[in-house]
Amino acid sequence: MGRSADYTIQGFLYQFNQTLSELLKAADDAVITIEGIVEDIEVATFAGTKAIQCKYHETQTNYTPSIVYHPLLQMMKHFKSNPHAKICYCLFAHFPGNPAIKITAVELNKALKSRDKDLKDLIAETAGVDVDGFLKVFTFTVTPKYDDLMEDNSRQLEGLGISKPEVQTMFYPN
Repeated sequence: MGRSADYTIQGFLYQFNQTLSELLKAADDAVITIEGIVEDIEVATFAGTKAIQCKYHETQTNYTPSIVYHPLLQMMKHFKSNPHAKICYCLFAHFPGNPAIKITAVELNKALKSRDKDLKDLIAETAGVDVDGFLKVFTFTVTPKYDDLMEDNSRQLEGLGISKPEVQTMFYPN
């Protein structure tokens, strides 16, 4: 198996573990949808919906905002079509070294003006979005590396009364 396939699989496993983390943290009455209408993970409560997009960039040597243009544009497109919905858009992403990243109107406007041919249609569909309004309902979180997320999930499962051997056998056998 080539390295690109390994990284793709690692991205799916990361999303799975981030989903498990959200399940473990969610309120009992929350409705959680995986690969939902809006994003990778949707946590719906009476107060609204938390729409989460997950990106894992373990091999990325340097962070540049253009790396996250695609998910940002997808979220802004949905926001533009649903400006009054009670949705909090969350981008969870891992980059080596856990750089401090802040997404501002500057980065969002650069995404909207990108000349990347792969983003052309998405940019057209997002044109005219209320960037400041979007920023009010958007959060960006730099997440831990895959192994650390897996360890945190294991601790949370053990905290629910599942023994360590059961966690290792049933949840993380490899």
